[in-house]
Amino acid sequence: MIGKSYPDGRCIQRSQELLHMPREAFQFNVFAFAQYVMSDAAIGDADGASCFLDCLIAREKRDPGSVAQVFARLEPTIDFVAASQARFDASHDTYGDFTEKAEELKKLVGATHSPRDPEDQMLDSTDDA
Repeated sequence: MIGKSYPDGRCIQRSQELLHMPREAFQFNVFAFAQYVMSDAAIGDADGASCFLDCLIAREKRDPGSVAQVFARLEPTIDFVAASQARFDASHDTYGDFTEKAEELKKLVGATHSPRDPEDQMLDSTDDA
């Protein structure tokens, strides 16, 4: 997935790739998607913004903990997308309410939330040396 761009009009395909890849790969590659939805290139990309939220929800349901472990780093992007539905030209009738999707995701990760981000674990393991 690295080297593949999101604004190439394939957000649906990319979100499906994220949904089915191994956990560690997902936890690395999801940040490319997050970077895209925060960029100016995503303005007007309703499919991209909706797919981002839907992918995170589906991933956490499919592999509990996979989003929860990196949620703290994703949360600012999730909140931005939820608060910026108009920026993406995403009608509520077609795409649903992004705020409700973000709240659903927060409930999902709250139920399985692990405060231990894999990056934090790597840092902690070097502290003992």
